[in-house]
Amino acid sequence: MPCPSRPAAILAAVAASVLLVGGARAGDGVASVRLPAAPGGDADAAPVAAPVAALGEGPVAAWFADWDRRAAAARARQPEWSSPVVTTTALLEQRARFDTSFQQAGNRSDTISLDGGKGLDLIVSPTQEIQVAVDPYVIRTTASGKGQVTGFNDWPVVRFKQRLASSPRGAGDYVVSAWLQAQAPTGVAALSSRAFTLLPTLGFGKGVGRFVAQGTVGAVVPTAHEGRLGTQLTANVALQCQVLRVLWPQIEVNWTRYLDGLRGGKNQVFLTPGLVVGRLPITRRLRFTFGVGYQAALAPRYRPSPLLPAYNHAWIITTRMSF
Repeated sequence: MPCPSRPAAILAAVAASVLLVGGARAGDGVASVRLPAAPGGDADAAPVAAPVAALGEGPVAAWFADWDRRAAAARARQPEWSSPVVTTTALLEQRARFDTSFQQAGNRSDTISLDGGKGLDLIVSPTQEIQVAVDPYVIRTTASGKGQVTGFNDWPVVRFKQRLASSPRGAGDYVVSAWLQAQAPTGVAALSSRAFTLLPTLGFGKGVGRFVAQGTVGAVVPTAHEGRLGTQLTANVALQCQVLRVLWPQIEVNWTRYLDGLRGGKNQVFLTPGLVVGRLPITRRLRFTFGVGYQAALAPRYRPSPLLPAYNHAWIITTRMSF
């Protein structure tokens, strides 16, 4: 299966390798800090270190040396929840993430999406995060063989997240963030939207004891081909419960409203029960999380052209390595 390289994949792999290897060697001539305890949550619970010894002195070295302190400060001021399977969390994260979905549509096509536009999340200040994403690799097969395609989809180039307000457990247990993602039309012809796309989103969450509600409200705004693609409004709500410190059973509702375009005036609703397990310690620094969800379309009724819902059901597997 051909997998041509992409700048995003290279950048994410290099950055992840540097950070993860540096973290695994915590204490080897580098600065380290201890983060607040986070039983089962998404805030780091182990000493961490910045791989800065080889950078020498100067502003760049100082910035990297201060990286862990900034990440620790960011995590200390927000809740310790787990990210849902589908809904993007409003929490600031520092991790590498890789998701895979197995979709079956009403037109008897099967689609495997590798990565799903995830990648490397980095906390760059006490209230800010940047994601460098990898373009999804898609494998689509059909019963007749017509319409099959294999290749990269459009590239979610970068996402900038600004946390607006937050409070850790015991002092409010909530978070509110806003972010903007830009997507470039780099996919193969059969998959690409052929338009640069902006995805502004507001995310939020509130915890009450072991129960957590997280959600997002956003839009998908193409900068070209509006008559075909249309602008979409999106909303997601995930209800979670923390069990035995590391288990996060959940149920999500994922809604899309097509304002115009070929699907104008239509709604699409998915229900996604699932389970996330983490964070499981791998080293003094690394924490591994995995999860699975089953996404089923509740509405609308199947229509072949344009295809709606986008698929009838899908299995989603998520893996994350936090550092």
